[in-house]
Amino acid sequence: MKHVSHTHLNRFHLKELSIISSKDFDDVPECRSRAVEPNDNGAFIRPLKQSFMKNRRIMHSTARLIALLSGWSGYGQPIETTQGILAKHMNMSVRQIQRMLNDAIREGYLRMGYTKNRLGMITGIKLFLRFERIRKPKNAKIRRSLGTTMAAYTNRNKFIYKKDDELEASLARLAARLGFEYAFE
Repeated sequence: MKHVSHTHLNRFHLKELSIISSKDFDDVPECRSRAVEPNDNGAFIRPLKQSFMKNRRIMHSTARLIALLSGWSGYGQPIETTQGILAKHMNMSVRQIQRMLNDAIREGYLRMGYTKNRLGMITGIKLFLRFERIRKPKNAKIRRSLGTTMAAYTNRNKFIYKKDDELEASLARLAARLGFEYAFE
C-alpha cells in the first residue's frame, strides 16, 4: 500500500475533500510538536559567529551540539564528558553523537581525546573546541568616531600627565610634616 504522500492527491486536495484535518499540516511535524519543551534554567550560550551557523558543510544537529558544547565550556576549558551524556542531552542515540563528533572534527570545529583512569581504561572523552571558528571575537573594540585614530580614541584622559603645582606643594608639605624628603620636586 502506498503512503498518502505518494498518491496523485496532494495535501491541498486532501484538505478540500476533508479526509484529514488541517492541523495535520502544521509547519512542525507532529512527532516534534508533541515533544516536551526543555526547562529554561537561565543557562545561555555566548554569541556565535554567523559563519558557523550558516555553514552548510555540517549537519544541523552538529551545529546544535557544538553550540551546546560552547555553552558548557565557559571561558574555553576543555570538556570532559561521555558520548552517552551528550546523547541524553541531545535526545539522540550514541551512534548519532559519534557521527556528529566526526563531522565537527572533519570540519575543524573541535579536537577530541580520551579520558583514562589510572589503569589506562578509557572512561570518557575530552573535547577541545576551536573558539576562533565558533564564537565571535572577545575584545573587538569599535570606535565611535571613525575620523580619529585608535590611539586618540583610547587615550581619553589627556590631562593625567600635566603637572599640578597645588598638588605638588601640598604633597611636599605633607612629606615635610612626616619627616620624609619629597623626591618629586
